[in-house]
Amino acid sequence: MISAPITKDERERLQALYDYDVLDTEAEQVFDDLTQLASEICETPIALISLVDPDRQWFKSKVGIDAAETSRDIAFCAHAIHQRQVFEVPDATQDERFHDNPLVTQAPDIRFYAGTPLISQSGHAIGTLCAIDRVPKKLTPYQKSALEILGRSVIAQLELRLKVKQLRQADQQKTDFLANVSHELRTPLNAIIGFSHILDQKVDDLPIPDKYKRYIRNIKVSGDRLLKLINSVLDLTKIEEGKMEIENRTINTQAFFESIHDMMTVKSQEKAVKLSLSLAADVPEKLYIDDHKLSQILINLINNSIKFTDAGKQVNVEVSCPKPPTSESSAGAQQSPEKPGTEKPGTGEPSKEELCIKVIDQGVGISEQDQRKLFDKYLQVGPNKGKEGTGLGLSITQGLVHLMGGKIDVNSVPGQGSVFQVSLPNNPIPEHQPEPNKSTTCLEFSPESKCILVVEDTLLNQEVVKAIFETLNCPLEIASTGNEAIAMAKAKRYDLILMDLHLPDLSGEAVTQHIQSLGNPPPIVAFSANVFSDTAKEINQKGFSGYISKPIEVSQLIETLNKHLS
Repeated sequence: MISAPITKDERERLQALYDYDVLDTEAEQVFDDLTQLASEICETPIALISLVDPDRQWFKSKVGIDAAETSRDIAFCAHAIHQRQVFEVPDATQDERFHDNPLVTQAPDIRFYAGTPLISQSGHAIGTLCAIDRVPKKLTPYQKSALEILGRSVIAQLELRLKVKQLRQADQQKTDFLANVSHELRTPLNAIIGFSHILDQKVDDLPIPDKYKRYIRNIKVSGDRLLKLINSVLDLTKIEEGKMEIENRTINTQAFFESIHDMMTVKSQEKAVKLSLSLAADVPEKLYIDDHKLSQILINLINNSIKFTDAGKQVNVEVSCPKPPTSESSAGAQQSPEKPGTEKPGTGEPSKEELCIKVIDQGVGISEQDQRKLFDKYLQVGPNKGKEGTGLGLSITQGLVHLMGGKIDVNSVPGQGSVFQVSLPNNPIPEHQPEPNKSTTCLEFSPESKCILVVEDTLLNQEVVKAIFETLNCPLEIASTGNEAIAMAKAKRYDLILMDLHLPDLSGEAVTQHIQSLGNPPPIVAFSANVFSDTAKEINQKGFSGYISKPIEVSQLIETLNKHLS
């Protein structure tokens, strides 16, 4: 027996093999299919995808044998990787290199071997796709060619597997980066927005010149603006990463849309644009929908229309809930010409009742060419170019609409205006559902009778929390580290704990688990500047009773306090 020598490019060859990260992995159907095909084309009972490492040949896929690997010094494949063409041994018993090889004299009783080397993208042979028989034979030119093609397919699958792995790593790196950016940006913003909001509430009572009052309000507006820009980027990424969840609840339809209209009327008046709201008679009194996401969709669309509509003109919001067309009416409707941006009725699945929202403006309009790029997050088109903002509003809107199971269309004529139409499922209202938490601006319990612990390591954030709780006349205690929080929870039972997720010694999750192990734990609410880390469902699974993001929204804080302390 003659063992194959080490390849001249052994170091580089092994690195190419290791780069694929495939050794000792589970079987995969795509490779098994290629091996089976090689066996059938070459008409052999055995076929293998064999990868040669320093000491062995390991089989990524196999047909006709049970062994998972053999020693490299007896491997036929160790010879095959020295050449670029199919390595063929018609009769191993007549070949001085193999006639006394254990694989020939014992099971699997190899007589015929043909292996095409697997050449990596970097040009190194990492193994073979081989066909083996227990009787002497020779491949036809067709079989040789097919075996080479299948070998290249094996490499293509390994390359695809590697690309998928690299994409996942890059995706995780992006997620980690955004989590860090979120935390690093929102932590100082917590102080800026928290203090500026407190000052804004008291500024008229302060004995300072009016120009300083304007400065305080400008700081507040600028802080809010910066937070919106950051949230735009994070929202879009959360949608793409599947980190955003739907949270439907029953809402009063008229009250909801009127609140949006009232909110956006301030913006329209600044531009001297008339904003109107029309609710059709077919709109139900109540809707079961994620009102927070619907609010964001409406605000983005209305704000966009106001921005590009000149003074003296108008923006109309029309809401309807038309009944699905019958088969007869659908057939009739198909005969009428389609309008741009609409779908042909009467096709596909049966229609379901939908909530239809149109935002109609008399603005500058959008060209047909720009309409095709309108929802691209990397482009600002037409009149959008150079305007204030990230240009992500419509991308986020489209993402939210799709997340809610709906669709968004646009029809526009340059110089005449645009119509944005959102169609969302009109979800049936569940028969039994808990009453939604009341929105309130005051505490519904006696603050002095409750004991609250806030776990926060940043001194500036501690000052913000203290100031906000002071405005609510609600006492609290502060822990600066995880170990300090555990010690305080052992010594005293708190009614509520707000737990920062990023602490210098222990993670907020670890501290929470430790406190819960003490028995009779209070509600523990996650408290973090990293809004990208987990979905609400994942937060609950980690043992938290809720989540408050930084910068702190006082309304969200009050809602949380009332929920757990009333």
